[in-house]
Amino acid sequence: MSNYNLAIAEEVDKVAKQIGKSPSQVALSWLLSKGVIPIIGARKVAHIQDNLQCVNITLSNEQIKQLEQVSQIELGFPHDFFKADMVRNFVYNGAFDKINNHRYSH
Repeated sequence: MSNYNLAIAEEVDKVAKQIGKSPSQVALSWLLSKGVIPIIGARKVAHIQDNLQCVNITLSNEQIKQLEQVSQIELGFPHDFFKADMVRNFVYNGAFDKINNHRYSH
């Protein structure tokens, strides 16, 4: 397991301990909060029953923020390239800040 994945698992476990739920419930609840409908599978009925309890959990905004921060990926090229001021000024002819884009926070 990579250090990146281990850090995510540790954060999920930390949130699970905070709210007294299992890590799988927290992970599945986190996915649900993002609009993802996970396909769960297990070898034992007890695991399925535990996983299904994720629908009864509402993670706080702070908990979701914790999980989002630890799982954030670096987009790399070309995303980093287009964030450079010089490139933005060239591509948008200096008008980037005048564009109202609800998907981008300045």
